[in-house]
Amino acid sequence: MAIILYIGFGVLLLGLALWAVSNIIAVLGGSPPVHTSLATSREILSKIPLNAKSTLLDLGSGTGNLLIIARRKYGARAVGYELSPYPFLVSRLRTLFSHGTVKLYYASVFEADLSKATDIFIYLLPKMLLALLPKIKKEARVGTKIITRSFPLPEWQPIKKLTVGREKTKIFIYQVK
Repeated sequence: MAIILYIGFGVLLLGLALWAVSNIIAVLGGSPPVHTSLATSREILSKIPLNAKSTLLDLGSGTGNLLIIARRKYGARAVGYELSPYPFLVSRLRTLFSHGTVKLYYASVFEADLSKATDIFIYLLPKMLLALLPKIKKEARVGTKIITRSFPLPEWQPIKKLTVGREKTKIFIYQVK
């Protein structure tokens, strides 16, 4: 019985350490982890016409809510990039059961290949959005929709602004020209 308690305690400590390290990596990487609920993710995606020909990139994909919904409900190709170990592992486990392939990369958003995306979702702090702009301008194809949560893209005019979810989250939708 004592062995089981020691193992359980060890697993708990390991999980807490991984969570703490994840938060440190995220903050040092430029954006703290902030969760987007399933309900808010559903509502965001309902405002963006995704289909089986869509490729949604989630830059800073967290625990994978948007990716799973995009794949399950719309049949879209779903690709996520996450640098924090804890949310990455959670999303890896969750996407094993996502009715189709969800690609996950344990990598920085700056390593993402934006060239094949039809839609790019970004929930990062303004300084990260500003740093990401040159990459978007260089790699994203004309017509690609850029969806940001909470913070607008500097220097760009949104084609649509929304407020979604119980938390009254601001969503900005842009289109690459």
